[in-house]
Amino acid sequence: MAHDEGTLGWRLMALSYKVRDALRPRGPYLEEAGVSEGMSALDFGCGPGSYVVPAAQMVTENGRIYALDIRQTALTMV
Repeated sequence: MAHDEGTLGWRLMALSYKVRDALRPRGPYLEEAGVSEGMSALDFGCGPGSYVVPAAQMVTENGRIYALDIRQTALTMV
């Protein structure tokens, strides 16, 4: 299945997520979900990585966060 890599729509969505994340950081949501040091987790459909970086900071070097997305553009951003 073909996916429109790097389309304007996808880039605008990624930008809107970055603005959202600046206004409402993802950390509290991850804490509520129970993400903690040493965990391993998969961000399925990671998009531009709104949860990947904060989750990786929370699990520290003792854990792992894996990112998976159908778009190579998303994985490159992460």
